[in-house]
Amino acid sequence: MAQQVFGDVLKKGEEIFQNVSGRLLEKPAVAKAFEAAMVGKSKVDEGVAAALKRMNVQTRSEFRGLKHRVEGLEGQVAELREALEAMKTAQVKQAAPKARAPKAGSTKAGPGKAAKKA
Repeated sequence: MAQQVFGDVLKKGEEIFQNVSGRLLEKPAVAKAFEAAMVGKSKVDEGVAAALKRMNVQTRSEFRGLKHRVEGLEGQVAELREALEAMKTAQVKQAAPKARAPKAGSTKAGPGKAAKKA
């Protein structure tokens, strides 16, 4: 019930605002002032952008570009880490059978042979 009343009041307020602003913009002096304000705003925006550029402050679009680039590099690093881990695993698997196999031509001295030499 309260939301419905609030919604009705909000809707009525929007209608009144549109009506008043429409009437104001019909007046040439108000329309001209509004247009001048918009031109002034664009000049201020350009001045701020130029000042930020001189101070070497990145723009929003430059930050977005850098963010996209960093995300791409992070993906490449993750892929390289996975490839490196796979290579390490493959090396360990190859080295394990070689360590267990006896060397060709060599004989292990048993307890009896060691005693003969001593």
